[in-house]
Amino acid sequence: MTLLAIGLALLSAVSLAYGALLQHRGVSGVATEPGPLRLRTILRLLGSPYWVTGLLTLGAGVVANVIALSLAPVMVVQPVGAFSLVISILLGVLHRGLSIDRSIVAAVAVCVVGVTGFVTVSALVATSSPTSGREAHVLALLALACTAVALVGILTIRHPRQLLLISGAGVLFAFCATNMHVVSSHIVATGFVEGLASLPWLNAIALAASGLVGSWLVQSSYSAGPPEMVIAGLTVIDPIIAVVLGATLLGEAADAAVLPLLGMAAFGVLACAAVVVLSKHHPDAVEAEARRSHRKHGPARGAGTDDEVPDPARR
Repeated sequence: MTLLAIGLALLSAVSLAYGALLQHRGVSGVATEPGPLRLRTILRLLGSPYWVTGLLTLGAGVVANVIALSLAPVMVVQPVGAFSLVISILLGVLHRGLSIDRSIVAAVAVCVVGVTGFVTVSALVATSSPTSGREAHVLALLALACTAVALVGILTIRHPRQLLLISGAGVLFAFCATNMHVVSSHIVATGFVEGLASLPWLNAIALAASGLVGSWLVQSSYSAGPPEMVIAGLTVIDPIIAVVLGATLLGEAADAAVLPLLGMAAFGVLACAAVVVLSKHHPDAVEAEARRSHRKHGPARGAGTDDEVPDPARR
């Protein structure tokens, strides 16, 4: 069963990488300019074969990962997901002509090591206990507050950095995961019928709100830079923030010793630093940032027109 779970987790990682590649291509063909997508652009995505195929591919990956988690422990399954970044880079080379150098290879390697180490240590020290009503309310209110901040940001910041967009998405998806845990564990503990009748609706609302705004941030990040950065952000920020929320708000690390907590912090910082380094050296991310800066501040003295600024979405 363990080998089957690892195989399904690897299939999920491939699906995540391919889904991101396809959705990036779909968004690039529909979005008129980088930045937050507007409603009319989002509706047009439903008519993009690339985007819809990417959505279905991502859905298949989620199903494969859920089945894998039911067959093997989290510490076996979750680290495999970090390899979606490696797969995404390889797909970028094969399908988008991505040029990589030693700095990108090093950043990806460090990112995978950091995420794998973080997830492994967290799985070893985490404990599960029933969530109290107070804990659930605090989690839901914090999720709604962060969702509101992200919503205001995406509506007011005209030319946000891709790293900012995907970081926000990772945080909101982490709230999705923790609120989903609260809602699903409540239903499992009380039974389906009784669980629905006494559902923690505030957590359910927070789950839906953070999921919708987080998805908006992800789709907007496709128009602001390369898909590899989207994968890097989601595979690093999402699990790290989810574990932090579980440890601090839900008491899942109450019995953990100091040394494992320090190890988790070290691995987490390592992984996040690798994402920042990748954003500084990824050629398409660099070009996208140059275009963002050009649009925001206008051409520098002696610079050419906007069309002379490379656009990674045109690859």
